[in-house]
Amino acid sequence: MSWHSRLLDAAKSVDAALGVPLGRLAGRRPRRRLPRVPRDVLVLRLWGLGNLALLAPHLCAAAARGRVRLLTLQRNADFVRRHLPGVQVLALPDPAHPACLPRLAVHLRTLRRDPPQLVLDAEQFLRLPLLLVRAASGAPVVGLDTPGQGRAPLLDRAVRHDPTRHVADTFAALARAAGLPPAAPGPALRAEPAAVARIDELLAACLPGDGPLVVLHPGSGDHFPGRRWEPGRFAELGRRLARGQAARLVVTGIAAEAGLVRRVLRDLPPEALDLCGRLDSAELLALLARAQLLVANDTGPVHLADALGTACVALYGPNTPHRYGPRGPRAVALFADLPCSPCLDDRTMKRSSCRDHRCMRALDVDTALAACRLALSVPVAAPGEAHAVAP
Repeated sequence: MSWHSRLLDAAKSVDAALGVPLGRLAGRRPRRRLPRVPRDVLVLRLWGLGNLALLAPHLCAAAARGRVRLLTLQRNADFVRRHLPGVQVLALPDPAHPACLPRLAVHLRTLRRDPPQLVLDAEQFLRLPLLLVRAASGAPVVGLDTPGQGRAPLLDRAVRHDPTRHVADTFAALARAAGLPPAAPGPALRAEPAAVARIDELLAACLPGDGPLVVLHPGSGDHFPGRRWEPGRFAELGRRLARGQAARLVVTGIAAEAGLVRRVLRDLPPEALDLCGRLDSAELLALLARAQLLVANDTGPVHLADALGTACVALYGPNTPHRYGPRGPRAVALFADLPCSPCLDDRTMKRSSCRDHRCMRALDVDTALAACRLALSVPVAAPGEAHAVAP
């Protein structure tokens, strides 16, 4: 487990140890009335670029009507500023960074001086950020009542956690409960022309040809590395796509996943392009917009590609695609649906003790290759449901 994953687990442990008892004490205040038409909203969502992509249409709709501030981690700030017009960012360094607490104190003082009309808490289980924001701003709160997480006392209007509902529908329910305007139809995200031009120039220089551009994303971010398909299977799939479909291959990941990406690249054709840690948020979005296919584990780029309408094959095991899968007409979600799956859940703070990732091993290369061919064959069409395929 990487230090990023250990840091996240430690943050969850601290939140559980302090957040539940403090929440019970703080929850004794009377419930506060929500504004009927909120025009000044503070949204809480720290981790998860994919979750921000799913929240994007609701945040943009609210920003078109009034002021929206988003408290999130610094790593997400560039994405928000460039792709969520009108949303103001209150950025925090990662919790282990020495500047995190001082920066949080600055934001809390700002919220005390200039409180929002409403706080929309888009976290599924964290409590400490909401406790602090609630105490500083005094604003009413709409959020999720997740069983076993002690969140209900902190909420003035609670949305019931439904483990059968896709997280995009959960965020839509939160937005409705908060009185936010309906999300606009159409693509949730668009690539910046300047970033597309940079990606086009890079691809022309490094991957010329007419074959389909296929992006392989073997990492999984900070959350639970058991979500990762084996690097050797990514490499075998890439080789077979290059041989059978003349695919041009790009491998992506965050800088911390460079070692994992190298393990994939060493067994790919030598012309495969390594862009691990080399793309900002605008360039990643532009690459996904230009790609004919993304193959990825259950992590943020799946939701970015889905929001762009790019064909996607997403690999699931510890999480279920029924909650977190892509939903576009050109998306294929692979899920073995073993008796022990899913083992990651909001009610357990997305933590699992599993060390035998048989759910990911059950997804074989032949099945993934068939899914890639299917995804590539589906033309662009109106939004629909993802295909769920079990090996």
